[in-house]
Amino acid sequence: MLTRSPYRCPGDDTVIHQACAGLLSHWKRPVEEHVARTSLGDTYVLTTGPTTAPPVVVLAGGDLPAAGLRLLADRFGDTNRVVLVDLPGLPGASAGSRPDARLHAVYGHWLTEILDALGADRVPVIGLGWAASVAAAVEDVERVEKLVLAAPLGLVPRIRWNRALIPSLQWRSEPNLENTERYLRALAGPGFEPDEQTLRWSCRVGAYCTSLINMPRIDRTLLKRWRGHSVEVVVGEKDPLVQVAALRKLTDEIGGRFVAVADAGHLLSVEAPELLVREIVDGVPQER
Repeated sequence: MLTRSPYRCPGDDTVIHQACAGLLSHWKRPVEEHVARTSLGDTYVLTTGPTTAPPVVVLAGGDLPAAGLRLLADRFGDTNRVVLVDLPGLPGASAGSRPDARLHAVYGHWLTEILDALGADRVPVIGLGWAASVAAAVEDVERVEKLVLAAPLGLVPRIRWNRALIPSLQWRSEPNLENTERYLRALAGPGFEPDEQTLRWSCRVGAYCTSLINMPRIDRTLLKRWRGHSVEVVVGEKDPLVQVAALRKLTDEIGGRFVAVADAGHLLSVEAPELLVREIVDGVPQER
């Protein structure tokens, strides 16, 4: 049943969709927009890069939508065909409802539908933020050539009391530019300067979207399926939301590779896009 919405009021999805279109206007690389019809409704898919290059699927995780991941997509250059996907039920250009029950099982099936729509038998996948747990929940792990979970939420308990808590409350209460910048700085590592596009997008999320803080964690049985597969977990050492030690332990349990990014926080797609590209490209054949 699809009953949960990321939006505060009816019509707020229109504002967010328009904001996505505004973000897309800043891209210099050619892009193609698609809508995939899925069991969770219309799913927005943005592709860029050579059509003959091997694909990489990037799941946007709530902090930025597919159209806001320009810096990450640019770092792939002509090496890959980058497929950026907005999760239904998260702020972005996809449908606005998410599962009310069996959330990860439903999202895992949805991701399989996306891979089928792309015609991808086996493909690397990056899950950002909360989308990391969705990537890990895919129905058939054999469909994923390499799994990269970046700044992942939904794998281990969040840190409730953290340096971003008060700024986040101020941002939710009054999402002006000043409060939004303060919140983004609290999420990121030292010295982070949000660009104008990220800043204005986050203002709209604060004004029109509900919090994702109570989203459920993935069941450990779904994570155990990844033993023996290529999995990398990437987290900023200064991430205020993630229990780094618990995440490192979980990564060891599933036999994955753990990468802690020095002086980075939660916004890895804009703080360390080059590193994320290296993590997904290294060890993956580039000719098919």
